[in-house]
Amino acid sequence: MQIISVIGYSGSGKTYLIEKIIKKLRIELNLEVAVIKYIHEHQLDEEGKDSFRYSQSGAVFSIIKNRFDESAIFLKKEVILDDLIQWLDDSPFKLDIIFFESFRNLPYPTILCVEDLNHIGSQLNENVKMISGIITTRNFTQLEELNLPVVDIEKNFKEFCNLFDLSKDL
Repeated sequence: MQIISVIGYSGSGKTYLIEKIIKKLRIELNLEVAVIKYIHEHQLDEEGKDSFRYSQSGAVFSIIKNRFDESAIFLKKEVILDDLIQWLDDSPFKLDIIFFESFRNLPYPTILCVEDLNHIGSQLNENVKMISGIITTRNFTQLEELNLPVVDIEKNFKEFCNLFDLSKDL
């Protein structure tokens, strides 16, 4: 199972990029993908909803499912990311890739989404393998001073796959 982190400021194109990658991975490579997103400011479960009430009552897990086969699992416990990865890896649902969105400084290959060049330096870390996001609407292919490719996922999906060792599946 491959893990890829996606970081960037709010509005930099992270969610859009992940949506596009997921669609291409599913259609072109038939890969199963999970996304774990860090939400900074609001709670996941709405106060007053049954799942919230169960968690508040002391349930460690509160799992909801609707008639459209959509499910959500609310876990009211501190979660260590390595344990969550292992739990997903051990699950009966086969996964090929996990994307982490907005978790800073994870020790995994990382995509940095930015709106413009001024936002790169303050967010750059040793795990960043490519730049993407809104900046791809400009005519960059490589940031020479950083030695990092700028990849528009719609135009250069194969380059993304090569950078993250998914090319064997192409």
